[in-house]
Amino acid sequence: MKRDVVSMIAGLLLSTIAVFALWTAIAGKIEWGVLRVAGPLTLVVVGVLGLALSRGRE
Repeated sequence: MKRDVVSMIAGLLLSTIAVFALWTAIAGKIEWGVLRVAGPLTLVVVGVLGLALSRGRE
């Protein structure tokens, strides 16, 4: 079974945006200091996950 890495990465990024939108709808307040750290870290984790999953099995 071959994984579709592009769809997985797109789904993770869009899920992150959806969680952010849900958080602002419920809490109504955005902590920009936390977002400045969490945003880039999320992108790095998703990128590393995408690289790990795109490697061929050997």
